[in-house]
Amino acid sequence: MRMRGRIQAVDRAVAPWNLPRDIVLPGALAGTLGAFAMAVLACAFAAVLQGEPWRPALLVAGLFFRDGTAQGPGGVLLGLFIHFAVAGGLATGFALLLPRQGTAVAALCLGMLYSLGLWAIMTRLMIPFASPPLAREAPSAMMFLLHIAFGAALGTVPAARDVLTRMDRLRRQLQLLKAAPP
Repeated sequence: MRMRGRIQAVDRAVAPWNLPRDIVLPGALAGTLGAFAMAVLACAFAAVLQGEPWRPALLVAGLFFRDGTAQGPGGVLLGLFIHFAVAGGLATGFALLLPRQGTAVAALCLGMLYSLGLWAIMTRLMIPFASPPLAREAPSAMMFLLHIAFGAALGTVPAARDVLTRMDRLRRQLQLLKAAPP
């Protein structure tokens, strides 16, 4: 009987909705995964097509080096930082829009639609304004494939939410056991 009471207390203590657990962390994880997938694919495409695997990161650094003069490891790191930051923010926005009780299949489908919308907006409006070197050199078909990979990564948001909720529940159970009299 005491165990059932503890479980019910833990279930009451675990909030039904929590901003960091349900939005920020799953969005950051999905964004990091999506940005990594996009970066690996872009570097592979660039290595095969141009022989220069770090060219995509240098083009993204065109946000600050608007004339395309980004060079060396500093330019690559700047481009990767910009890419991961933007992907994390966009994935967190997706996690905010995704219903809490949705399924993984629904999240995958919505992630694909979200990424296709991002592709349309980014290639036509944002990239020409933000990074002229990237707008000049990036083929739209490659950008389409990269955004499909990002959309697939967005499908991991429900799984991340589930894992974080289980971790929160386990943390509360351990706190309750620690506070219980011997």
